[in-house]
Amino acid sequence: MTESMDIDLDDMQEILGDFLIEADELIESLDTNFVKLESTPDDLDLLNEIFRAAHTVKGTSSFLGLEQVTELTHKMEDILNKLRKSELAVTPEIMDILLEALDILKLLIDDVRSGTKREHDLTSIIDRLVAAYNGEGAVAPADAEKPAEPAESTPEAVSEATSDPALEQEKAGAPPKQPKITTEATIRVDAERLDTLMNMVGELVLGRNSLTQTINRLNVTKKDQDDFEHLTQASNSINFITSELQMAVMKMRMQPVGKVFNKFPRLVRDIARDRGKKINLEICGESTELDKAVIEEIGDPLVHIIRNSCDHGLESPEERTALGKPEVGTVKLEALQEGSHIIIRVSDDGRGFDVDAIRAKAVERELITQAEIDRLSDKDAYKFVLEPGFSTAKEVTDISGRGVGMDVVRTNIEKLNGTIEFESAKNVGTTISIKLPLTLAIIQGLLIESDNEVFILPLASVQETVKREGRPIHSVNGCPVFKLRDEIVPIINLGYILNLHSSDSSKVDKPYIVIVGLGARKLGIQIDRFLGQEEVVIKSLGGYLGSREGLSGATILGDGRIRMILDVAGVFKIAGKRN
Repeated sequence: MTESMDIDLDDMQEILGDFLIEADELIESLDTNFVKLESTPDDLDLLNEIFRAAHTVKGTSSFLGLEQVTELTHKMEDILNKLRKSELAVTPEIMDILLEALDILKLLIDDVRSGTKREHDLTSIIDRLVAAYNGEGAVAPADAEKPAEPAESTPEAVSEATSDPALEQEKAGAPPKQPKITTEATIRVDAERLDTLMNMVGELVLGRNSLTQTINRLNVTKKDQDDFEHLTQASNSINFITSELQMAVMKMRMQPVGKVFNKFPRLVRDIARDRGKKINLEICGESTELDKAVIEEIGDPLVHIIRNSCDHGLESPEERTALGKPEVGTVKLEALQEGSHIIIRVSDDGRGFDVDAIRAKAVERELITQAEIDRLSDKDAYKFVLEPGFSTAKEVTDISGRGVGMDVVRTNIEKLNGTIEFESAKNVGTTISIKLPLTLAIIQGLLIESDNEVFILPLASVQETVKREGRPIHSVNGCPVFKLRDEIVPIINLGYILNLHSSDSSKVDKPYIVIVGLGARKLGIQIDRFLGQEEVVIKSLGGYLGSREGLSGATILGDGRIRMILDVAGVFKIAGKRN
């Protein structure tokens, strides 16, 4: 007699949500581990880990009635079981089939997530999986008659083995092992709750700044020394606790950059197979952490960069041999932290940039004159590859060469207040370095005043500040510029380009100029005075004001006033239009 089990709809949705989170993590691990397995086919521990992941997805999807997910993962599991028992050999052909099945599995999971109820035709992939399982087209190992023992180094491997009757034909008579009891090291927190907590911390930071400013003002007119000292001590205590809480909340939003890096072994593997190349991907610093918002934005730029490195940067095995290089090309992806920034580098040992072709293409497209580009260093000339539609590729492939990818890279990186730099040498290779802020929620800002308006510049974009000291303002093609050492730098009047004034007053003498940078470009902003440096919390302008070019948001200063935070990329864009 069986007992029926009624599951509440809300409970079912919660179970389904947990399944999707777990399935995403398992599929991500499968994507990475399949590529590892192709390089290390004798790694039995890795095979067991892969098998357990597929088995978990199959078991949970069966409970939830996701029939197509269950059917597909069951066929994948059959092949994996044979592989770990050495009844099949790991070959590129078998990995192609398993990776194709994994891609289809991703689609099925996406359908579950979106609530789409549709049946996919799995006939072709199922037939190919069955054929691979039967050894059709696969090379059987010479010692197939001697199945390898499954890994016993972890209790999890044993517990999975007990679910397979064939492995129980191997474990008979073995003493039972006690499962290892572990506790969950992490908990999942809804992103909205984190955002709410982050906003509350932001308000606390603003309150702290206000208290600090008030005490600084009282310091000038203090009367009771003892009371003032007690107030100062209380302020210092709140300051310390606020900073600690702020750091703790920021860390809660941090995620390892490996979350993005882990999808690239598969990408490189597929490009190598498609283009007939041999490529080794090295990944370093994947545990380096970044704010969740930054993590979500850097994936696309890195895809474009790595595609270019693999497709156009690295030569074919024949070309590399002729140049005295090893047949296998190397792409290195690394991340490291420098202060409040993270540096992500993609380097390859390929053919390097053809700087002469870049210079010629830039002049051909009238992006610069021949005389100007002759004076430009190679490092500055490389920047033209970031221009929309710019490409020097002799061959356009389905992977790259159309000149659209690097433009996307620049747009996304600048949106994150980041910079991108190039280093390259012919037949030696290319290194692309991306510098990004660790978080987008709280920044160090430079407070500036211009034409009776106070603005905040992200300190990361400020290169230097200079005194005007009677430096003459010149005009080049109608654009006001001034000479900074041996460099000509365009200058702007902030009020004019932000439509705060009706006329351009760039030629009006102001005592200071702030030099801001965006990649290799520089821009001078004339200001009346500096008001200091302050840690500011970025607030959205809200639905009523919407987004405005040149402004990234607003903040509330310690004195209670609302001030605008400048978007340096937007300021450059507006200055380009006005000039």
